[in-house]
Amino acid sequence: MKYIFILILLATATISCKKEVAPTPSVTNKISQDSMVKNIHKQWKFTVAVSNPSVNSKLSTWEDWRNYSNELTIAPNASLTNLTRKATALVEKSAVLKNNIPELYNKPETKARLTLLETNIQRLDMFLELEPLNVKEISGLLASIQKNTSSLINQFDEFEIKAKIPKETGEDQLHQRIDTIKRATLNAIPQE
Repeated sequence: MKYIFILILLATATISCKKEVAPTPSVTNKISQDSMVKNIHKQWKFTVAVSNPSVNSKLSTWEDWRNYSNELTIAPNASLTNLTRKATALVEKSAVLKNNIPELYNKPETKARLTLLETNIQRLDMFLELEPLNVKEISGLLASIQKNTSSLINQFDEFEIKAKIPKETGEDQLHQRIDTIKRATLNAIPQE
């Protein structure tokens, strides 16, 4: 009887020793979260390239633009808190871009592009706050932010090109709103 008891005890001890320790879900989530953050960090490569010297001179005097482009091009450290802080700072920098737009660029086309850029940056900030991280969506937003920034620079370049086109005589009068009452002559009004 003693031997049977000892054999059963040994069998249960060896079976329990062979069990592998499974990682807890929180450890697995932490590892996958870190790999996602590293993946996002690798994709954080923004460039703000201005080829036109006149656009470059106007953008260098526009302080809000300089702050935004500096914040955008400097990559954060590879941690979720740093990415979140960077996205929050970008939201603040992009929100003030609409306030002091240079006169030549202060047009509806610029404001629409700035609004789209601001929306994409706000979405990036929101997606970095969610758990688990959606790397596919965040990667798309990073590409969209780069595309929006390049689109803004291209629009500024287009404004510079259009400003250099000489105006024909009388073109300014064509662009003014026509006030029919002021232009009406007394003889043109029918008499009863």
